[in-house]
Amino acid sequence: MLAKEEINQIRSACDELALERVLALSLAAAHRTLPVYQAYSEAHAGLGGHGLVHDGLVGAWRVLRARPGASFGELAPRVEAAIRGAESDLELINGAEGFGLPEALVVESISAATLALCAYLGRSRNDSFNALVGALEVDRVWAEGEVGKSETEGVVLWDSLMTHYRQQMRDIAALCGAGDADEKSLFRDMAMRAEREGMPFLAKMRSLVSTASY
Repeated sequence: MLAKEEINQIRSACDELALERVLALSLAAAHRTLPVYQAYSEAHAGLGGHGLVHDGLVGAWRVLRARPGASFGELAPRVEAAIRGAESDLELINGAEGFGLPEALVVESISAATLALCAYLGRSRNDSFNALVGALEVDRVWAEGEVGKSETEGVVLWDSLMTHYRQQMRDIAALCGAGDADEKSLFRDMAMRAEREGMPFLAKMRSLVSTASY
């Protein structure tokens, strides 16, 4: 569990960094945990929002990086559609019978992603902060949901949460230290790292979903 001081460090970054950099932070956090949504969707054919959300996040990265042909105006309708698709999936998941750990995890993953997309559309520092904290909620829910499965029964293991928090703080430090000329290449590096750091979430969620009974 994160201390108040640790949460305040994230809040301070969202308040003090240039807005484009704050949006990049929230996109990275959401992108890192998005594979939870992917793995759950692979096992539930009725969900259709993941691809739209993934494309929305990738598109937002391209706009932030000023890639050729990428524009806010062109992307905005696709992001809005992605948010609607994710919200529709959330309704289905929240209404599912036998709501368990997989459902709790995917709800947090979707929430972080939609908050990051809303932050991008609305240029919102507060939604960006909530996306960052929401992504960390994936690890909190996972840690609490696995109590009793570890060698130390009844103890919550926060290792994954703290690893994820350090990844966010690494990104914050990099953004604080980057000059304007380095910003676009740093955004590229952040996007690539977030995708790579999402792979453990994908593997763990696939394993969890495969052992769940539906």
